[in-house]
Amino acid sequence: MSIRFKEGIDTGHASLLCKWSNEQGQEFQEQWMGPLVPFPLTCDKIAELDHLFSIFREEDFIGVIQEIRIDENNIHIGRFLIDPQKQGMGLGTEALKGFMGLLFKNKHIRSITLTVFDYNQKAIRLYEKHGFEIEETVEVPKLKYVMRKQRTSYRGDRQS
Repeated sequence: MSIRFKEGIDTGHASLLCKWSNEQGQEFQEQWMGPLVPFPLTCDKIAELDHLFSIFREEDFIGVIQEIRIDENNIHIGRFLIDPQKQGMGLGTEALKGFMGLLFKNKHIRSITLTVFDYNQKAIRLYEKHGFEIEETVEVPKLKYVMRKQRTSYRGDRQS
């Protein structure tokens, strides 16, 4: 399966992303976008997101993932969504592995963090499967975890 990433998102794919998210509802949008982007999702809101990467399988647009911020030698990622109709096919696993590989190409990056709500057990299992560990628990306003993946636990990095 060939997964690739392209920084940015075109208008057609942004519209498709809005459709996927809005059809699933407000709770779904908060689960993958976080609470700062109000429901419903619009193309204008997507256009405001910096460092958003489109995810493709071959030539098919299948989702997005974002570099939220870079703090010294850590990249915090989020807003990771695979087409809800294509979930459960291993695409999320392949996309996450591919994106970690892309980020760890930068030898200055020592870790990747992300935040996930407690009720999103499917995502937590995916992240744990790829070496992310819970580093912090945030209880307010909703229970969520900050998870970290160290470069030393990244299998694609033969130097560590």
